[in-house]
Amino acid sequence: MAVKFADVSYKDLFQKVNFKIDKGHIVSVVGKSGSGKTTIFDLIIGQDLNFYGKITLGKKIIDNNTKSKQLKEIREHIFYLKQDYYNQLFNINILEDINYYVGNANKAELYELLKAFGLDSGVLKKHHSELSNGEIKKALLIIMLLSDRKILLLDDVTADLDLKGKKTLIKQLKKVKRDDKVIILSSSDADFLLGVADAVLYINDNKIDIESDKYNFFCNRSILNKCSMEMPKILEFKDVVLKRKKIKLLCRDNINDLIKDIYRNAK
Repeated sequence: MAVKFADVSYKDLFQKVNFKIDKGHIVSVVGKSGSGKTTIFDLIIGQDLNFYGKITLGKKIIDNNTKSKQLKEIREHIFYLKQDYYNQLFNINILEDINYYVGNANKAELYELLKAFGLDSGVLKKHHSELSNGEIKKALLIIMLLSDRKILLLDDVTADLDLKGKKTLIKQLKKVKRDDKVIILSSSDADFLLGVADAVLYINDNKIDIESDKYNFFCNRSILNKCSMEMPKILEFKDVVLKRKKIKLLCRDNINDLIKDIYRNAK
């Protein structure tokens, strides 16, 4: 279920925006604070219809004339992990929350994900008010991964996630995208975005462009400064090796691959 924006304009944030995200891809949305990152998610879910143009999700169309019944059908294909995610769990315990969103989840897969995210199975019997913010975020991520939704929207996804949670999420998102899902996410963590994304959706000066080569984007300090983002540490390290050791390395998003490159070039 591809996502396509056709001549979409929204207030004074952006004008005549055109882009397409094909199924089986992970795209990060970046831009300075207030540039419209969350607005992109709200438009895709149909939460705000106060825009001009057309948004297509597969064969479904969202515009400012879309009816509530049509939106309900569209949202059945979308999982939206919001920036203010705390109120997305509301049942008597986490297991009931899972049943609400997913139905009867595959128990083996559920326990595998709990272990991967570093959560004890006892979490399932707890009310969300008994959990930390990080545990709530992980529980929602597990629900999302267990669901069969074809479009996954994750706004400020790394907030409240520890390092283990980030590494696990990268691995799991790369796994589920093979099921022809469209995954669109935002984060202030450049290292995470470099590690997970296939491409970058860049909001700047009322325009939105897609950079299909994520390395071109994350190596461009000028663009990163406009987004108030730092260069990913792995790319900074690559530059240091070039300056100090005169070893030219390929751009990598995995530190083990970079170390192998250094070893091969240093021999």
